[in-house]
Amino acid sequence: MPASNARPKKTSSGSLKTPQKALPRRVHFIGIGGIGMSSLARWFLAQKWLVTGSDAAKSSITQELGKDGIKVKIGHSKGNLPIKADLVIASAAVSPDNSEIVLATELGIRTQRYSEALGDVTRKYKTIAICGSHGKSSTTAMVAKIFITAKLDPTVVIGTKLEGWNFRSGKSEWLIIEADEYNGAFWNYKPFAAIVTNIDLEHVDFYKNLAAVKNSFFKFLRSAGEFVVANKDNKNTYDVSQKIKTAKVVYFSADDMVRVEKLKNILKVPGTHNVMNALAAWKLAESVGIDEATILKALASYKGVWRRIEYKGHTPEGMKIYDDYAHHPTEIKASLQALREKYSKEHLICVFQPHQSRRLIALYKDFIGSFGDADSVLLIDTYNPKGRDEVSQNITATTLAEEINKKSRSSDKAAYIGSHKDIRKALKALVKNKKLKESNTVAILMGAGDVSDETGKLVQ
Repeated sequence: MPASNARPKKTSSGSLKTPQKALPRRVHFIGIGGIGMSSLARWFLAQKWLVTGSDAAKSSITQELGKDGIKVKIGHSKGNLPIKADLVIASAAVSPDNSEIVLATELGIRTQRYSEALGDVTRKYKTIAICGSHGKSSTTAMVAKIFITAKLDPTVVIGTKLEGWNFRSGKSEWLIIEADEYNGAFWNYKPFAAIVTNIDLEHVDFYKNLAAVKNSFFKFLRSAGEFVVANKDNKNTYDVSQKIKTAKVVYFSADDMVRVEKLKNILKVPGTHNVMNALAAWKLAESVGIDEATILKALASYKGVWRRIEYKGHTPEGMKIYDDYAHHPTEIKASLQALREKYSKEHLICVFQPHQSRRLIALYKDFIGSFGDADSVLLIDTYNPKGRDEVSQNITATTLAEEINKKSRSSDKAAYIGSHKDIRKALKALVKNKKLKESNTVAILMGAGDVSDETGKLVQ
């Protein structure tokens, strides 16, 4: 019986004692400023938990969480941890010796990593999990749009922002999540169905080779309860999907020309990769019984997500500025191809920030050949996240610029410009040296690090 309806009980002295209302459960997030962590924090808030958090730096995300009623402390210290917390959830990027984690362990408070906590959530719903080396955020957003348009009222946990939000609280049995392969995070999830957009060599600080990546995806995909939607055109994905015996496999392919043409006619986001993402979302939606008219209506209204070829505005002189999360050669090619398709006559400038030295080393040859659709490339210092084991070596943004020039047989296609704080000055110099009109140029700032901090400054 709920506490509010309980009858008063007599104390040992014979007086009546009114039952106390149960206190809300408390959860504390360490590294709450991450896009995925903030989304999960909002899920707990929707479940009426008392949510607090901490992060190393103030950001737009921590500020938004504060507006939602979540108390966020900047900087990590033992004093941030509520002593009566029922659960502590830490980002994968947070070190085990973090003072808040250490104290939680000493106090006997249950502690989980993000993926473990999200894994528990997936078991409460009929979960759709979207995985893949590239395109999972956009595909997750497309699936969410379709389910919302179909009035299936899903709960959504996503690692980007769709129309300004990264979490949606629904009242149905459906949960739609983005399933990340880094550190084997998605092994914790138990989906009803899954999409795998593609499989590529990525996260080289965790996976030693492509075989390890493929084995990781197989381990996850065989956990799908009913079906897997897989990219038939991607050899690695096809190889893995052929081994799945525990669920039905449904394929999508660019050979489906009827659907491809329909998508090209309605999609507002550029690029062949987005057509493939939409095909995957279509196949998934069709497999759960959503009709074609609803699917196309939803996809026609999709306008893209945060930091995926996101148009930010233009400089006072008219240069168009885009922001993009691409940090892998495959992603760079896809984004530049999409912009080249959209702006065939403009001078296309790619400002790229390598993300992690290990990735730059392991995929160096692929990086050199990934900027073909750009007219000019400006490279800034490699961003190495805190807590990642990095190595010192001779492959840098400077050497990458040199190799791009060799490959393009040009002395000035690529240039190393130093810090991300020098981007505005470098763009001005490039336009002047090449005698360009800013109104006829497009610049895309690309990378998973702090290069995105500069996009807003350029369009002010």
